[in-house]
Amino acid sequence: MKSTSSFDLPTIEGSTRYIKAAALVSLVACFACGRASSAKPPTPSITPVAASSGLPVLPTSGLSKPSGAPGGLRVLDWAGLKSAVTYTFDDGSQASYYPQLHATGVRVTFFINLNAGNVSTWTRAAQDGNELGNHTAHHCRADGTSCAGTYAGSLEAEYDLCTDYIKSTYGVSNVWTTASPYGDTGWDNVAKTRFFLNRGVWPGQIAPNDSTDPYNLLIYGVPDGSTASTINAQIDAARRAGKWQIFLMHMLDDSGVKASEVVASIYHAKSSGDIWIDSMVNVGGYWAGQKALALATSTQSGTDTIVTWKLPANFPRGKYVRVTVTGGTLKQGGQVLQWNGAGYYEVALDPGTLTISPN
Repeated sequence: MKSTSSFDLPTIEGSTRYIKAAALVSLVACFACGRASSAKPPTPSITPVAASSGLPVLPTSGLSKPSGAPGGLRVLDWAGLKSAVTYTFDDGSQASYYPQLHATGVRVTFFINLNAGNVSTWTRAAQDGNELGNHTAHHCRADGTSCAGTYAGSLEAEYDLCTDYIKSTYGVSNVWTTASPYGDTGWDNVAKTRFFLNRGVWPGQIAPNDSTDPYNLLIYGVPDGSTASTINAQIDAARRAGKWQIFLMHMLDDSGVKASEVVASIYHAKSSGDIWIDSMVNVGGYWAGQKALALATSTQSGTDTIVTWKLPANFPRGKYVRVTVTGGTLKQGGQVLQWNGAGYYEVALDPGTLTISPN
């Protein structure tokens, strides 16, 4: 498959909702895989990110700025890496294991409800750059049953109470993603009014510019008792396919998946050197931004080509994508974008427009 998504200027080409997931989707796991070592490097390093964009730093190889004819805009898949992985943890039951996760140096997503507690831990997790996502106030089904508490009276209230709780309790500025309790797709239509992504529970991996429903994102539900080898098999499959694998987990102890096995799998992913491991809002923001540019339009203004796109509703501010061209000078807001020797320009998504001028 292609390593990048591409379209030519001035003509820019754009590229089923999945059914409700069953609870047993993750039983197809690779139980036959051998048990991987849970030992971690003695001095874990924090994954470096670019100061301006928050995207992973790529090795600078001294690539020359393209000098051909203006155009040929391409968005690099997964910020220039081969694939992506996101670890998500539900219900806020992992607080005592947060130091182990933090020591890996990667950012993850915790989906929180009103029972999460552990104010100091989750406040620190957010300050460390991890995502606190909305898991509804009382973890109900979409018909208001099977709640962990008293149903708030509407799906809208369930979402809003949870978002307000996360913001006021843990000092988070905003909440951009959610995970439907029980994978119930009855939440989806209301989720669209408040978030730009919703994690489902249907099994699968996500490709750049594919037709995955952003309000029912595919996952791998890690079965209780799994070892790192089980998780690693999914990481390796995503890497081979150039896709994004989202993991779903709950308890990180003997009754669930041991934290040491999760940590070992994170180090396995890091050891490849070409997998982007990050939170759902960060990887998902890139994925959605790339799709927006794939649907962009272009117009001519003299010798300039103006590329214009529209971001999804409730999209977070401050996101970027990495692009390359056959040639030309790229500008946003009248400022010339600088070529990076690792092989890309970084384009801000917020302006919704990019100008490509002759060199």
